[in-house]
Amino acid sequence: KTVKTFTLPGDRNIFSYVMENHQKNGSANGRMLYYLSENFRYPKDFESLLYTSQLLQAEAIRYGVEHWRRNRGRCMGAIYWQLNDCWPVASWSSIDYYGRWKALHYFAARFFAPVLLSACEDGCKVSLHVCNESTDAFRGDIIWRLRDAASGISKEGSAAVEIGPLSSQQVCVLDFESELGDMETRRKTYLEYTLRSGGADVSGGTLLFVRNKHFDFADPRITADVEDDGDRFIIRLRSSAFARYVGLDLTD
Repeated sequence: KTVKTFTLPGDRNIFSYVMENHQKNGSANGRMLYYLSENFRYPKDFESLLYTSQLLQAEAIRYGVEHWRRNRGRCMGAIYWQLNDCWPVASWSSIDYYGRWKALHYFAARFFAPVLLSACEDGCKVSLHVCNESTDAFRGDIIWRLRDAASGISKEGSAAVEIGPLSSQQVCVLDFESELGDMETRRKTYLEYTLRSGGADVSGGTLLFVRNKHFDFADPRITADVEDDGDRFIIRLRSSAFARYVGLDLTD
């Protein structure tokens, strides 16, 4: 929506004259495509390219912040550049000129949550960490599931968590060497992890054992149901398989 405010249809290519005038880092567009190619398949169109570039940014900042939070004591905080824009432009911001959230800002609400569950992978081994930036002790449970591309569960487990205030803790290390012995299996397997407390989900995420571009995603066949609930609408999405990045947008 923001790009449409300063372009005509013929300008909607990141290397067009107008788009390059809204990009003040001369090498940034090429750099974005380079890092995009390292992680994602080539987007099918201009709109998909904008969306995927936001995912790339969000994942990069998430990866760093989760790492720094796991190393509390050696690193006592993280802040990312930048929050917003002073004009409609391609930039590091997480909120654009019109106040619209980019993917990063949705991710930030999760990776900057006071209590965070994060996963650190090393080959077929995954360590699960809980970071507690609140001033109260935290108790809960980690539930993890190893799933295939259709979300079928091949292995699952849980671990109790007790962590003091203002601290970070490695809770468990999972070894999936026997389950992920070959590349074809890794391309069809992901880890889902959730932190629960008091019957509610507090934090969580998913982890692939290959890069996004190499994962064998199944068609999730996402459907949406809309319910009129008086002064609000409730939108429910359903999928038949793992869908990692889903954005809900109202065109108008």
